[in-house]
Amino acid sequence: MRRTRITWLASVLAAVLAAVAIAGCGGSGSDGTDTDVGMGADGGETTAAPASSGGAITVGAAQGIPQLNPAIRTFAWEEVLFPLVWNGLSKVTESGAVEPDLAERWEASADQRTWTFTLRSGVRFHDGTPVTAASVVSVFDYYTDRDTPTQEANKLAPIAKVTARGDDTVVFQLRTANALFPSAITNVKILDTRSLGTIDKRPVGTGPYTVAEFLPDDSVRLVRNPDYFGDPAPLDEIRLVKTSDPTAAVNSLRSGDLNVLWSMPASDAAQFEGDTAVKLLKPELPSQWPSWEMDATSPPFDDPKARQAVAYATDREAILEAAYFGQGLLAPTNNALATDNPAYGGDLQEYPYDLEMAKRLFAEAGVRAGDKLIWWGTAGANPEWQTSGEILQASLKEIGIELEIQNNEVSKWADKFYPAGKKFPGMIVPNFQSTPPEPAYSLNFYLKGRCECNWDSPEFEAAYRAAVAEPDESARQELWGRVQEIINREVPLIVPLQATVVSAQTADVAGAWVEGGGQLHLENAGLAG
Repeated sequence: MRRTRITWLASVLAAVLAAVAIAGCGGSGSDGTDTDVGMGADGGETTAAPASSGGAITVGAAQGIPQLNPAIRTFAWEEVLFPLVWNGLSKVTESGAVEPDLAERWEASADQRTWTFTLRSGVRFHDGTPVTAASVVSVFDYYTDRDTPTQEANKLAPIAKVTARGDDTVVFQLRTANALFPSAITNVKILDTRSLGTIDKRPVGTGPYTVAEFLPDDSVRLVRNPDYFGDPAPLDEIRLVKTSDPTAAVNSLRSGDLNVLWSMPASDAAQFEGDTAVKLLKPELPSQWPSWEMDATSPPFDDPKARQAVAYATDREAILEAAYFGQGLLAPTNNALATDNPAYGGDLQEYPYDLEMAKRLFAEAGVRAGDKLIWWGTAGANPEWQTSGEILQASLKEIGIELEIQNNEVSKWADKFYPAGKKFPGMIVPNFQSTPPEPAYSLNFYLKGRCECNWDSPEFEAAYRAAVAEPDESARQELWGRVQEIINREVPLIVPLQATVVSAQTADVAGAWVEGGGQLHLENAGLAG
């Protein structure tokens, strides 16, 4: 077996969860990237605004936006509103750095369990109410309330107490050390909790745009907030519309009826490569990854050798080309982190396409010629899963193992394995995760009770906690290598590649960008001068 040891020290790039198959099981639902810890980071970079200001753009997506509460988002497309209508204490930039947003600076205690944030002065909600430390405490109390069904719950679980110190200081007490805490809360948006009852009619945030009109699951019209605390929004208006027909949406982009199209089907992206009228928007570091889940507590996949066998039987190159139309990066070590991720490293074994190795490992795990496994997919959705299943099916057939493809309505598909703790013996369940490239908020998917694969490794849990608690970046990188070695050896699930979520814009638009998981940023978008 070939082994590789790689540790990358490049800059961390941005990401957040993008598309989720169903709320809570399609991704971590969290944002987070590396940050300068305990340095009181203030100032920082911003994406350059377009040369001109004013005007309006129309942005299309196959999904609609059903509701406007950022705490309980249902679908990935709702996240387009996050930097437009709201701000957090911290935010992720286009380069992947985490910098202050509503906070002016922060600092951590030596044990990384007490974090103190100082707020910007003069910030007001859209209705003119001042944003104070008490406002922020109210928001975190709401997000951490057990009755609030937020996808941020996993990230906020370490918070023991949040208190206001005067009007401009917020103090967080954590149950466990977290040297990356500012990265954990970028998706906690500061809203006026007093207006929760009317949030779908007139959400009250602090962002550069306000909601002027909202038709659930159809459209949202945003207008510039003239009292925004930062640089004025470049555009007068942004209209977000649902475009259910992919072909019609692509034609609308070509004609100029749409200025931006989010999450274009990979099969359509190739036609725009090199196009001067339409520019593809791709993350520099893709961090949406297919995750084929197997029940690690039921035979045959309770034996790591059976899971390793599937890894060797996975023709990653064929899947990337046929199922994802080349839009992505191979994952040769079965890693959720891309090979050019700054945190990628450790003594990692590659899993090349090797059916003889797969056959031997299957036999050692008690799976032999004539045995049957099930591919538990979805009907009428996720065509890349169908193609991936067919490629794996053909590979396993070569070594005498039958893979029966069973496609189901989405709710039936999810009910088989979600939430974590359900038994699904003999099944391979295709899914995907949209996570940041920061390992604390991508590899946390493997924690006990989080991954539907039911993997439980005290060794991994201890290594993960040690990495999260380490304030020194170089030492933390070494610890992340150890975490990846455990995952690499145990193969809790199959990661064939990192998929690229491709969006597109017309040539007259500038300033838009996407994170690794596909989240579209329009806060600096405008019409090119």
